[in-house]
Amino acid sequence: MITSIIFSKDRALQLDLTLKTIRKNFDLCDDVIVIYKTSERQYKESYENLKEEHSSVSFYEQSYSLFVDILATISGATSDYVCFFTDDNIVYRKVPINNLQLNHVFNSGASCLSLRIGVNTTQRDYGDGTLRNDNIPGEVFSDPPFIVWNRTSIPTGGYWAYPLSVDGHIFKRETMLEFCTELEVLNKHYQHRGVPRENWCWSQTPNEFESKLQRFYFDLPAMMCALEQSCVVNSPNNRVQSHAENRSGDQFSYTPSELNHLYMSGKRLNVDKIDFSDIVCPHQEIDILEGLE
Repeated sequence: MITSIIFSKDRALQLDLTLKTIRKNFDLCDDVIVIYKTSERQYKESYENLKEEHSSVSFYEQSYSLFVDILATISGATSDYVCFFTDDNIVYRKVPINNLQLNHVFNSGASCLSLRIGVNTTQRDYGDGTLRNDNIPGEVFSDPPFIVWNRTSIPTGGYWAYPLSVDGHIFKRETMLEFCTELEVLNKHYQHRGVPRENWCWSQTPNEFESKLQRFYFDLPAMMCALEQSCVVNSPNNRVQSHAENRSGDQFSYTPSELNHLYMSGKRLNVDKIDFSDIVCPHQEIDILEGLE
């Protein structure tokens, strides 16, 4: 029913947690694909181990163009819907929907179904590391087990007005295929002549992909949909790219090298041992090492 596409770089331990929580809590996901990249040999070895531990997952090493990889992945998917994740996402509770309910959401004209938003996620980090109130719509309608709102009724920039996210948002596959086809045409158009493929002007990162998706902001319906309680949280314990200066490691800072060493030594993270009792923001640092065993 849903193909989950996960972007990953140098985070074997965190990706292992993402994969295990998708399997545990996301029943409608019947196909998982990882597009990964490694910066050093030590990380590459970790991903080879991951492939063995998660044999039902399809792993594809990122090519010269992430945009080509994404388009190929979506084109080849047989599911009606796609959901994007990053490797620091955690599906921390059950996603309580079935096929009929999912179809109802999109047949009703939703732009997306967000797994990271709920009535509990009212806070936002405005860039200084402090959580403050996010812009929440004045009218949020209940359609159990969903909540529905008009994203154009509030200022852009906040989570509740941001449908095109790669952190736990579900889309119609045909819609995302159309968007990604156009992005790949633009990607080729903006290539600089004589510049090697790996140095094309678009940064080949998930952040860049999400940024470029915003050109379709007004092509989507105004209605956004989520579950009453969020099911996915992004725990930014570290940063593995330089394209976007996202805050990370303000409270629980664990370097990719440190976590990779733990993974290669046989350690794993158990989601049942991690505290998710106070999730108030889609991006909220969690002490993931609480789950180390």
